[in-house]
Amino acid sequence: MKRRFAIAITVLCFGFIATAESNAVDTYIPGQAASGIGSSRHNLGYLPGRAGNNYNSAKSNFTCNGCGTGTSEICVFCHTPHHTNTANNLKPMWNRGTSAPTSFTAYGTTIGGTTVVNTDIGSTTLACLSCHDGVTTFDNIVNAPGKGGVTAGGSDRGYVFSDYTGIVSDFMVSARVNIGLDLTNDHPVSVVYNAGAVAGLRSVNTTISAIDLTSDLNTSATTYDNGNLTKNYWAVKGFISDTATIADLLRNNRVECSSCHDPHFNNKSWNEIDPTYALGSADLEFESNGLFIRRVGGNTGSGVCRTCHEK
Repeated sequence: MKRRFAIAITVLCFGFIATAESNAVDTYIPGQAASGIGSSRHNLGYLPGRAGNNYNSAKSNFTCNGCGTGTSEICVFCHTPHHTNTANNLKPMWNRGTSAPTSFTAYGTTIGGTTVVNTDIGSTTLACLSCHDGVTTFDNIVNAPGKGGVTAGGSDRGYVFSDYTGIVSDFMVSARVNIGLDLTNDHPVSVVYNAGAVAGLRSVNTTISAIDLTSDLNTSATTYDNGNLTKNYWAVKGFISDTATIADLLRNNRVECSSCHDPHFNNKSWNEIDPTYALGSADLEFESNGLFIRRVGGNTGSGVCRTCHEK
């Protein structure tokens, strides 16, 4: 993302900032990088002397104290160029330990008649769950920064993660983001995308930006998110796209966590969600990061759901 966007992010809570290209922070254009991880909660890095703050921003939930003498690295908590964890076909360049697929209770049989068992859980979803399973610690990594050594399959490094009030557990405890090991109460993941089934799924060849999400909505709804609902752009392969198809959201024709979420995309386009992350709120989450949802505009008008489901 252009530097001006990163600067604009830091003041977003005070209003939307126009860029030199006259597109506001909450509207993205095709070809623009879907980035911003440095100022998001997915940056777990630490800078000595900034305890309680994320390395690049004061908007992160956690920061790592005790990563050796402190690390400002961001990518290391998920990726490494060497000695990667390849269990269960984990990609790309995965640097975290994970729970085995058999540790999870899969969704079961969907209303479309597709059955998902725990051995079906794909590597992309396992990667996300390696933090969000509520069991694996944030610092369970294979190749630690510096001369921390390599531990095949990953190990807990004994780092301490803190929030704005002090020390907290170093694994996911918030009920909102702790998916847990029971996946039966979540949207099916690692499920075959069965177009035309009773769930009203569109063809995988459908161009996402061509989907009409507005014909049955009133004018105020279509203008609420600065026109994002009418454009229906999604972050795909690291960039905002107006040519992507539903197939581009799938992995081996399956819906995974990554079908709806991009962990690198600090999506500042969902006007409806940020006000629920008020400064000083009980959960100490100062901003939503757009829930890392791939769709520009987030789920305004249920645009995420209705992109795949023709409802």
